Amino acid sequence: MISLAEARALIADNISPLRATSAPLAGASGRVLRQDVRAPEDLPAFDRSAMDGYAIFADDASEKFRIVAEIPPGAAPPIKIRRGECARIFTGAQIPAGASQVLMQENVRRENNFIVPLEKTRARHIRFRGEDARKGDLLLKSGTRLGAGELALLAGLGVAQPKISPAVRVAHFATGDELVAPEKKLKRGQIRDANSSLVAAFVRQFGGEMVRQERVADDFDLLWQRTRTLEKNFDLLLLSGGASVGDYDFGKKLLTVLGFKTHFTAVNLRPGKPLVFATRGKQAAFVLPGNPVSHLVTLHVAVRLALEKFSGANASWPLVKIRLAENFETKPANRETFWPARVEIRHGELVARPLRWQSSGDVTALAGANALLQLAAGAQPPKAGKDILVLMLEVP
Repeated sequence: MISLAEARALIADNISPLRATSAPLAGASGRVLRQDVRAPEDLPAFDRSAMDGYAIFADDASEKFRIVAEIPPGAAPPIKIRRGECARIFTGAQIPAGASQVLMQENVRRENNFIVPLEKTRARHIRFRGEDARKGDLLLKSGTRLGAGELALLAGLGVAQPKISPAVRVAHFATGDELVAPEKKLKRGQIRDANSSLVAAFVRQFGGEMVRQERVADDFDLLWQRTRTLEKNFDLLLLSGGASVGDYDFGKKLLTVLGFKTHFTAVNLRPGKPLVFATRGKQAAFVLPGNPVSHLVTLHVAVRLALEKFSGANASWPLVKIRLAENFETKPANRETFWPARVEIRHGELVARPLRWQSSGDVTALAGANALLQLAAGAQPPKAGKDILVLMLEVP
């Protein structure tokens, strides 16, 4: 049994990024950028007005100014502003030569072809060339996951076909004779399959593509037939259940028969101890302990890292200190513990509320969980009001 830190190091060392591809911006949301992006020119590329108003020479003390031009956005002004002159200008339009200030239209009175300043301040109301970025400045690093803001920046820079990672192809098999589809009426001894929905949502959240997902009985030959037909048509294989040492736990045996090299079979982790990680060439596989809370934990502390490595993303470990909102009772464990929790905003600050769970099979503990409370092996949980280390699963 190895530590979680050792397990994460093995995952990181044995997975390589998928080959990058170019894609239009419309298809790049949520994907990982695989190139450094620098400013192709100064931003803004020219001095432009930040207001609707009148462009003048800033040190011109004239009592009124004659309007000699009108400059809409997108036009190249052909004039030069002299003393006693101004140009009607609109937000985003290029500042004409000779002008160095824009008087807001609210602060002037117009008299035919002249304006009279009602108030004159030092404010220039100009967005000067290069004030946002200079040509060649690094604006986005390779490994950045592309959200709305990043896509807007790429569009503004003219990067219409960025290099990105393809979606990680994930195959998932939920194993167990007892599992039935969520819509099925239960018979004695059966349980509804919650793990498949959990895995599918998790894979989508972190940029993967579910290429196959099935429920399979505890039958080694059947599971082998199902998985061998995949051949090379996946990057990451996930098996729910079969990670332990019971008579019906076939996960480790299956990966060996399929030609995978096993890197670890147990982690000093609560919940989630019987976690298996293996690779075959550029492919990777995990056998996850079958209980839902164990799934939640291992997906975020291990599988998430694998998806990030395949995507070329900057590895994330969003561990922060947050005030504990209430006490929770648990005995010190000899394994590092990750406890499901809900981080909320209360009175303008973040607080962490531990969620109740009876065992790693308690599916009720999944609802509302957006964080995991980290407790070191042997550690007592802190009391309410004290800080605790929290691994964020998503923004509250």
